[in-house]
Amino acid sequence: MFFQLNMCILQSNVSTDTLLYLFTSGFVGMIGNGSFQQNRQEGEILVNNQLAQETFRLLQADMSPIAGIQLHLSPVECEQLLPVLERHDLEYSRKVHLLGIYIILTLAAKRHMECVPHHPDLTRNILDGDYLYSFYLQFAVKTRELDLVAYLAPSIKKMQIRRANGNFAEENLAVIMEEFLVREQRQQGRTSKAI
Repeated sequence: MFFQLNMCILQSNVSTDTLLYLFTSGFVGMIGNGSFQQNRQEGEILVNNQLAQETFRLLQADMSPIAGIQLHLSPVECEQLLPVLERHDLEYSRKVHLLGIYIILTLAAKRHMECVPHHPDLTRNILDGDYLYSFYLQFAVKTRELDLVAYLAPSIKKMQIRRANGNFAEENLAVIMEEFLVREQRQQGRTSKAI
C-alpha cells in the first residue's frame, strides 16, 4: 500500500498535502498513471504513527540529557488521545504539542505511581516524576498552551492529592483535554460571531 502511494506521488503532479488528505479521507481512485485504493483506517494509523514518532522526537530533543529519562509509552496509552485529536480541526503542529503534553503528564503520573516504600528506584522515580512535571510546564510555555495548563491545573492538583492519600485511581487525561478543546472551540465560535 505504501509503495503504491509513493508511486502515485512520483507519477503525478498532485501535491503531497493533497495526497495525504486523500489518503487519510478514504479516497478511492486514480492519481496520474498510478492507482490506489485506501482504507481510511490504514491511513489514520499511518498518520497517527507519524504524529507519535514526531512528538517523541520533539520531546526527547527538548528534554535535558542530564535527566537521563527515556520516553517510553505504549501505543495503547497514546491511542487514548489520538481519536480526540482527530475529532477536532487542529493544525498538525498543535496536535504534536497536545500529544506531547499528554505524553509528558502520563509519564510523570506513571513515575509517581511507581513510588512505593523500599522500592530500589524510589528516589529515581520521585525525581523523574518531578522533573517531568516541570518539563510539562516548560513545554507548554514553549508551545503556547498556557490556557491548557490553566485548565488542567485543578485536575492535576486533585490527582496528586488523591495519590498522596493512597488513591492511585487513573485519571482519564484524554477526556479532560477533549473538554478543554470543546470549550476552546465554543469560545472561538462566540468570538467570531461577535466580530
